[in-house]
Parts: sequence; structure tokens; C-alpha cells
Amino acid sequence: ARMAAPCVVFFDEVDSIAPSRGTRFDSGATDRIVNQLLAEMDGIAPLKNVVVIAATNRPDIIDPALLRPGRFDRLVYVPPPDESARFEILKVHTRKLKVSDEIKANDFSYLKELAARTEGYTGADLASLVREAAMLALRESVEQKLEHAKPVEKKHFEDALKTVKPSLTKADIDRYEKLSEEIKRTIR
Repeated sequence: ARMAAPCVVFFDEVDSIAPSRGTRFDSGATDRIVNQLLAEMDGIAPLKNVVVIAATNRPDIIDPALLRPGRFDRLVYVPPPDESARFEILKVHTRKLKVSDEIKANDFSYLKELAARTEGYTGADLASLVREAAMLALRESVEQKLEHAKPVEKKHFEDALKTVKPSLTKADIDRYEKLSEEIKRTIR
């Protein structure tokens, strides 16, 4: 990264490579990775024009040394999508689907209703919900030996809701918000 500067280094699921040291029962490799990451981020050679960003859904297991000032200076808590964001996510995932007129009616009012009913669903949950509804429509088309796939209808979404459940509970969201506040206090 130093040689390619200016650049951005992005670690997705940083908890998988930087969990709290001393908590793993491996050969010590995980601890060495965390030590090396810490050394690279604030070692003798400064990181000029290098921005390091990391994402995780498990901030509680990240090594606390990574959260000290000078390493990851800012914590950005990304809450689960609210109702309007869920509506936009549903629109994105249904854009390329053949959907019935009842779903398209009144500027996708059914998707707005669905967005209101999917509290606790993440973007991935909503994508799964749309895929499940599409698969239900496809199965129905095959069972009816139709030449072309049926459009996805409300009933397919209603059945998909019975299968695809939200990943997050209110308690989960509260825990993440509390954890976010605690980590922000340690960074300051």
C-alpha cells in the first residue's frame, strides 16, 4: 500500500483476521497477524496517503488495540435499513424480475407495504426474500407446465415471508447500538 499510495486498503470481515489476541487456540498465527497489522498501521514508517478501512458485523471480538486512536480513528455504525431504505432495496432486487401488475400498481405500493412489514431484515435478508419469491413463482410455472415463467405475485412474497425471517431482533439492534457507543468512547 505504501508503494502504491495514494490508495485505500479495505478489510471486509476484519474480525476474521484481527480477533482479540490470546482468545484463539491455534498455532499463534492469528496473534501474529494482528501484531503485524498493528505494526503496519502505526509502525516506524508512516502510512502517508494510505487510508485503511475495515468492516465487521462483530466489533465485539476485534482486538481492542486496533480501536485505539491512530489506527481506525472513526467508527461508523451502519444501522439496519429503515423502512424507506428497505423499499429501495426491494425495488433494486425486483428491477430485473418479471413481477405482476398488482406489485407494480400505484408506484409499487405493495413493495412499500412489504418494506413496512420487514423490520429487522437486512439488505441480504431482503435479497433472499425476493429470490425465494422468484423461486416460488418459477416452481409454480414448472408445476403448471407453462412455456414461460409466471410473474412474481403478491402470494409468492407472502409465502416467502413465511420462510425467510429477519436476521436481526430488536435486542440485536440495541446491542449493536450500545456497542457502537462504547467503542466510540474508547476511540475518543
